[in-house]
Amino acid sequence: METLNSLTLSEPGWASLLFLLPLAAWLVNRKKTIRPAILFPTISLTEDVLRHRMYSKWLWFPNLLRYLSLSLLVLALCRPQIDRSTRSILSSGVDVILAVDLSGSMLALDMSESKGSEVTRLDVVKEVLEDFIQKRLHDRIGLVAFAEQSYLVSALTLDKDHLLRNLLRMRVGLTEKTGTNIGSALAEGINRLRPLESKSKVIILLTDGKDEPTPTISPLTLANGAQKDGIKVHTISIGSSNITRTYTLDPETRDIRKEGGRPVIRNAEYPVDEKILAKIAQSTGGKFFRARDEASLRSIYEEIDRLEKSDVEMQINALFEDIYIWPLGFASVLLILEFLLSRTFFLRIP
Repeated sequence: METLNSLTLSEPGWASLLFLLPLAAWLVNRKKTIRPAILFPTISLTEDVLRHRMYSKWLWFPNLLRYLSLSLLVLALCRPQIDRSTRSILSSGVDVILAVDLSGSMLALDMSESKGSEVTRLDVVKEVLEDFIQKRLHDRIGLVAFAEQSYLVSALTLDKDHLLRNLLRMRVGLTEKTGTNIGSALAEGINRLRPLESKSKVIILLTDGKDEPTPTISPLTLANGAQKDGIKVHTISIGSSNITRTYTLDPETRDIRKEGGRPVIRNAEYPVDEKILAKIAQSTGGKFFRARDEASLRSIYEEIDRLEKSDVEMQINALFEDIYIWPLGFASVLLILEFLLSRTFFLRIP
């Protein structure tokens, strides 16, 4: 499949000759209808011959070989090539850390309406982030999860498949405690980006809560440090601050609590500290966003995608391997086979 994707035609204009083949077939068949025939005094002389030529039903076969060979000759004229070029990224335009809240409130179900089924905030976030990651082909992206402590899910990488696999395994309960510490996520992201010499360093921090318990170091202090290190922080507040339905976490299994095999759902209210999120973004030159549903969350990441455009330096080694010899060779074999068959087994008189 990879070879087919890299197949190109150096001179595709010759392919227009393929449209002449049906015309040629029509002219040949028209000529055959007015060919003279050998006169026999009685048809009984021919009946015996036809009875023993069981292959007469295959009289179309030489014609098929002829037109297949002509098609292959046209393909050879188009000069098919396999693109063996190599592309290597010399420098990536943007290094991005995606910081995602894994506190217990991410089990809230207030974003389920657009899905028609029960989905948590985290489910929606992971789906949107998957699309965002796939768009940023040439950027190094890292993934940080946080609750009361931060957790490096994936270091900065260009390997999007590796990143997506790690994104899928994120779940509430991955960290030991399920409170919220925005500062821990900022600190982890800053530490990953600070030593890099990137043209642009970005943290996209998403949370649906506020610091609980109160942190020893204010997130604003860390945001000021990010600004000095040339790191821009975009912040996203997700979910509703109103009372909402939510799953609950079982502290023993560190998974969704179930009774009788069904998830337990209760009502809860999760206030979001939007003021601190707005100040973090403002102090670093980033933007603050509110996402109340999946559509608004998608539009936020699309806007960030437009804001943080990549300026990529790539080294391209162009190398094309000609393979026209293959269709040319097959065409020659088919022409020879057609010539032999039409003058032996499929011989027609006149």
